[in-house]
Amino acid sequence: MKLEFRKSCLKGIKKNVAINNYVLAERTKNKRYMDDNDLNLDDLKSAILALTPNDCCDGPESDRNGYDGYVFEFKTNSIEEIITYLKIRYNPPDEVVCISFHEDEKL
Repeated sequence: MKLEFRKSCLKGIKKNVAINNYVLAERTKNKRYMDDNDLNLDDLKSAILALTPNDCCDGPESDRNGYDGYVFEFKTNSIEEIITYLKIRYNPPDEVVCISFHEDEKL
């Protein structure tokens, strides 16, 4: 059941990201990672679109700050072979916030 829900939500996330209907949270760690690796929002978009349900390592969880939607955590090596951590909040059907986008710290 959880896997099917993850697949459904990931499909909704990708649908929104494909049409640029998403935001990246303004966090120092996100900006530093992007600057240090010469990445831009197109790279973030590509990383999200390349995610698979197998990349999901946690979620769905409630947002700890009380926002509506579901929080999912992913790890992927689709960017220059760096294991990248993404935390995404999805509030169906059309709100996607990438909370975290940085190198994985729990290797």
